[in-house]
Amino acid sequence: MKTRIFSLFVSLIAIFSSASITQAQIVQPCGHDHVTTQWWAKNPKTKEDYERSVKKINASIKSKSKFNNSGMRNVRMTIPVVFHILHLNGPENISDEQIHDQIRILNRDYQKQNEDTSRVVDAFKNNIADVDFEFQLAGIDPDGHCTNGIVRHYTPKTMWNSSRLEDFTYTWPSEKYLNIYIVKKIDIAPAYTFLPGIGIPDYADAIVCESWLVGSIGTATSLNSRVLTHEVGHWFGLPHIWGVSNAPGVECGDDFVDDTPVTKGFVSCNINNSKVCSPDIQENVQNYMDYAPCKLMFTNGQAAYMRETISLGLNKRDHLVSDENLKATGIIGDKPCAAKADFYSIFSSICKGESIKFYSQSQTGDINGTQKWIIDGGIPSISIDTTVDVTFAEAGEYEVKLIVSGLNGRDSLTKVVYVYDGNGGQKAPHFYAFDDGILPSDIQLFNNDQNGIHWQTLTDIGANDTKGCFFLHNAAIDSKGTKAYFETPFFDFFDNSKPSMSFYYSYAKNSATQADTFRLEYTLDCGKTWRIFPGIPGTNTMANLTGGVTSSAYFPNGPERWRKLTLTSSFQALFKNKNSVKFRFYFGGDSQSSVANNFFIDEININNETISALQDQAIQNIDIYPNPSTSGVNIDVQGTDVSNFQIEIGDLTGHYLYKISPESISGDKIRFVINKDKQMQPGIYFVKIKKEGFTDIVRKIVVTE
Repeated sequence: MKTRIFSLFVSLIAIFSSASITQAQIVQPCGHDHVTTQWWAKNPKTKEDYERSVKKINASIKSKSKFNNSGMRNVRMTIPVVFHILHLNGPENISDEQIHDQIRILNRDYQKQNEDTSRVVDAFKNNIADVDFEFQLAGIDPDGHCTNGIVRHYTPKTMWNSSRLEDFTYTWPSEKYLNIYIVKKIDIAPAYTFLPGIGIPDYADAIVCESWLVGSIGTATSLNSRVLTHEVGHWFGLPHIWGVSNAPGVECGDDFVDDTPVTKGFVSCNINNSKVCSPDIQENVQNYMDYAPCKLMFTNGQAAYMRETISLGLNKRDHLVSDENLKATGIIGDKPCAAKADFYSIFSSICKGESIKFYSQSQTGDINGTQKWIIDGGIPSISIDTTVDVTFAEAGEYEVKLIVSGLNGRDSLTKVVYVYDGNGGQKAPHFYAFDDGILPSDIQLFNNDQNGIHWQTLTDIGANDTKGCFFLHNAAIDSKGTKAYFETPFFDFFDNSKPSMSFYYSYAKNSATQADTFRLEYTLDCGKTWRIFPGIPGTNTMANLTGGVTSSAYFPNGPERWRKLTLTSSFQALFKNKNSVKFRFYFGGDSQSSVANNFFIDEININNETISALQDQAIQNIDIYPNPSTSGVNIDVQGTDVSNFQIEIGDLTGHYLYKISPESISGDKIRFVINKDKQMQPGIYFVKIKKEGFTDIVRKIVVTE
């Protein structure tokens, strides 16, 4: 019953978190229970460690209370904060002003400066805590560079997946900074974090919150402005007031804090009917760690609990507030910071004639700091503005450099932008066979050698008993969450109403639960945006049809281990008569599994299947033999009219090298002989059979040593 109620509650939170109701009051949107339960299910020993830390905290609080002078004020603790804004340049890329407003709210709530404490009910009016925390944006980053404590990351991770701890890639050391990730959407609830002491990796020791719940201005509202007050409470050790592994409204629970009554928790401000778990005890509906929308206070016991997680050094929180760290992070003292150049663009490639914006995120630590753009091939080529809009008139690779100067030196950053023609590309047919063990020069590799994972050619295994293929070598390598892909050149299908693609694949899963990803992607706008080609089988299907499951390094020995995938109707619907189409073959490692297995590709054939009915009548049979061959290759063409046939020989890039004339004509058969004098180097070649008025036919031959 509890599971069903909790599932319903999570669903209600998801509904309330919709961007369409950002102006409405929401139930406190916290996914803390969900991620904690998941973590303990996978790491049960860490639950025992956490429970021991709770006992240690409470024992220390009780010990100190015996000697505490009630008139003695807490020593203020200052917390360096960094906000990581993950965005795609949408409304989730909130302003600096909205972040500053959030810092103001945190300091107000944790220092008992909120005027609405006057509305706290009599039962708790004398127990409103001044936690005495002060939050400040960091002034120095982990590398000693200047920062304003707000770092913007252009990334699709703004659609946040809470099950992927490895996506916390931007975290600054958690013993030095309170890291807050701001994203567009979280899959479980609009905000969450972990408790200190439960054993999560340091890089995941951070808060994640949807952008519309940050502060009270901009995209946020004052009605929902205490979401991060709640989450910061978790980060300093406070469970929900109904307990750690409980859910609101399910059963009465305890949060390990003496002065917060046992409660089921509330999702509405039921102030006058708050004696639920005991008829004689009023529950703390207005607590920041409940879900009721009238959150106004922490108790003194909660303040002591949070401060004790720091004193006892849980997750190194004691170092976080130390004078040493406050100096190192630029909060106190006059430690100089080094200027840092930083900028981003929404796109990394565009078509020629288009413009692209570059946004500076540089920090100099100096209000009189300077910056200068130097843009190779761009219009303008020089600028001193924070944002610069640049046009590139010609195709090519261009460097964009930003130089910044401040009180403590200068820094520069250079990135490359790719500008493509947008009106052309290779003509089909185009064939990649990999038989010679050499990577074609027009294939680009990305994320190669990440963790030792890399694409490479293989010369002794191939589909159709050929002697080579292309494969991703990731067997017995840590491939958790890795991404590797390769891209083709651009193709021009402008005069091709029946383009098609085919390729062979082979793959084995390392384990039955392996969840790797393979997809074919394409771009129609010079690489600015990439889309997923529909209908490609998933890796489970690929493994079932080819390599199955094996924990040893997989190699497809035998033709039964390969499958040919032919893309016709959907391929034609997307690309017919289109120019400048580029393809990407993408493989992603399972985010939950550390080891994958090898993935193989062979005989990528991008073709033109525009064949007229007349051709069927004119050409009845084509016979190529021997193939492969060390010398001459015979090509016999049989048809109703064998006059005026020609043959062109080309290489793998589709460039045709020379023509040959017929060797003989006999009745309805014409013969050509290729490499008669052994003038051709070993390799793979295309043969284009041509006849005026008919669509060309392309075949492959292999010349061996």
